Amino acid sequence: MAYLDGIDLPPSSSDEGEVELQNVEDVIEPAQPAQQPFLRFKSAQVRWPRIRFTYTVCDAEEIHSECFLPDEIACQGPPREAEKQQRLDIAVLHVGLVVLAWYWMACGHKRVVVSAGYLDPEQVAWWEWFYAHCFAEFAVVNNFTEEQIRVSVEVDSPPRRSVHVMDAAPARVPCAPGAARVLCLLGGGKDSLVVHQMLQDAGVMPTWLYVGDGQQEFQESWRLQAVVQRSGSSALVMSHDFQNEALLKLRKSKKLRPCGHPWAALVGFDAVLVAILHGFDYIAVGNERSANYGNDLHVGSLEVNHQFDKSFDFESRMHMYIRRRLAPGVYYFSALKHLWEVQIAWLFCRRSGTFLDAFISCNESNGLNEWCCDCEKCCFVFALLAAWVSPGDVATYFGKNLFESPKLLHNFHSLLGISRKRAVKPFECVGTPDEVMLSLWLAHEASRFSPDGIPLVLASLPLDDGKRHLGLLCDYNPANLLPEWLAPQKSRSSVQEGLDDHVQDMSALGQKWTAFWSNAMSDTLAALKMDEA
Repeated sequence: MAYLDGIDLPPSSSDEGEVELQNVEDVIEPAQPAQQPFLRFKSAQVRWPRIRFTYTVCDAEEIHSECFLPDEIACQGPPREAEKQQRLDIAVLHVGLVVLAWYWMACGHKRVVVSAGYLDPEQVAWWEWFYAHCFAEFAVVNNFTEEQIRVSVEVDSPPRRSVHVMDAAPARVPCAPGAARVLCLLGGGKDSLVVHQMLQDAGVMPTWLYVGDGQQEFQESWRLQAVVQRSGSSALVMSHDFQNEALLKLRKSKKLRPCGHPWAALVGFDAVLVAILHGFDYIAVGNERSANYGNDLHVGSLEVNHQFDKSFDFESRMHMYIRRRLAPGVYYFSALKHLWEVQIAWLFCRRSGTFLDAFISCNESNGLNEWCCDCEKCCFVFALLAAWVSPGDVATYFGKNLFESPKLLHNFHSLLGISRKRAVKPFECVGTPDEVMLSLWLAHEASRFSPDGIPLVLASLPLDDGKRHLGLLCDYNPANLLPEWLAPQKSRSSVQEGLDDHVQDMSALGQKWTAFWSNAMSDTLAALKMDEA
């Protein structure tokens, strides 16, 4: 069972297949009185088209969280088929298990009691693994030990009369590209737009799924609406309401600082729910290769990775979990796991340039409308784009040239891993220091031929090692779950071949960058190649 690799399972006497449970009392013992503080997942109720999750801390005051299904699905009404209804109930339970992380970070109790539905021992082991890695960043910020974040998941809900265990083999969904129904997760940034372009190139017109933190997040963002309109794809919109006032009250009583919420995991399980209700074959996410790399910190034996739920470790285990436990006909994968962020940025500028004024990746963005131009994420994305588009042009989209701001130097130091305060990767969804170094070096080399000269930030940073990382542009990661119809058919993809043109002849670099300012990078290189021929 690949999704349970490295997890110690409790002994089990049941075999795979259809298991008839004749006597529930023989299977689960009565719950024992609580000896330690605990967080209880009390219930998950579908009040169509709304889902209400209820949690309690030590069975005191209830805390509620709500999820709102897309209008298009709401209009269909609840499923009538018994099997589909059962899968819906199971999927809802799993969405609630991810939402639980928000409430756990407000109390930090080692015991988690699940009363909203049944989990067998294998599933319990999966969720204990998930929570431990999910809470590693929280442990660093709140000075918790590994033992404190290795929560114990107890289930006091009886199992169903019939429990079906799927085949463990990761079979591919048997769909030709033209016939595949693909749900493409929209984050608003460059990654999801590159995924959308890749799917279109493969002959697939995907449907967007946007999950909002609040009911009106999508409706109040002109950028998100512009992206959907220009893409030509339809969009399904769902949202969560975490009852933030109740959460804030609980946090204050415990004096804990929440961080590293597993939003990517939540959106993934939301997508499974939508796929079951709306009949999608694939769930395509845009999690890049650099998400596999943590923050150079450990909590005991656990690596801290702010992007844990975007890593291939999580992706591969979740893929198998979905196939076995939730939706055997749904294929979950990242379309970008074979690429570095610096490669994705090149693709975005080359193929999706019409979205430069609309996309946004800032987490402090005034309702996903404006770049804050102050955070490490803004600095990272600015650096990526400035490797392929002039900093002046990038500044028109951001509203400010981040390379001309002295106060942002510490952000770039942090991204490069040379910060005096902490030489670790920031707790943001950013790439590796090597990718940052390469992007800044490329932008610096281009600026040498600009009449405006080299910007202050680029002139102040130690970028001499940038050239050493040029190999990243042609690198390919084989550890991915790309469907056969989307995977490169050659040993090197067309993406790599295109990027190769940038680095094959370093002696001609000056000529290439000289023409950089008046032409798009791809057009410049194409012209140079024709001249050489």
